[in-house]
Amino acid sequence: MCDGYKDITDDAICFQFKQMDNQIMRYIHMKMSQDGFDEVTVMHGWILGFLYCNSDRKICQKDIEDQFCIAKSTVTNILKLMEKKGYVTRVSGEHDARTKILHLTAEGEEIHKKTIAKIHSLHDMIEDGITDEERECFYRIIGKIKNNMENNRRKDG
Repeated sequence: MCDGYKDITDDAICFQFKQMDNQIMRYIHMKMSQDGFDEVTVMHGWILGFLYCNSDRKICQKDIEDQFCIAKSTVTNILKLMEKKGYVTRVSGEHDARTKILHLTAEGEEIHKKTIAKIHSLHDMIEDGITDEERECFYRIIGKIKNNMENNRRKDG
């Protein structure tokens, strides 16, 4: 084993989060696939849910970038695929044609409803046994890490 490698994998919170994220995403993808959800990625499901819950306001690509902390190019590719599959439409904004307002299609809404029911059951299974106190502690820690990242991003950028 390399000198120092054990320290990175065992003690670094960021590494533990990445490892946990990989495990969770693999599990969710496997369970979704087993139930016939091959065509819907987890990120598509979250974006469909975000659009569904915010159908009363104009949502653009920047809102998706901010909500899910993903790069503009990644969001562009995801939305193009979702549009190709018929889940969303993108319409030019009133004051700026470069701004695309996102709309959930009827097919996207139907996929959302089916997907969200499955995702809720998976979240319940993944979070089984976690107490309210543990959940609050987890969110406090996550909040501190997010604040550290945001503060350093502002400082560096």
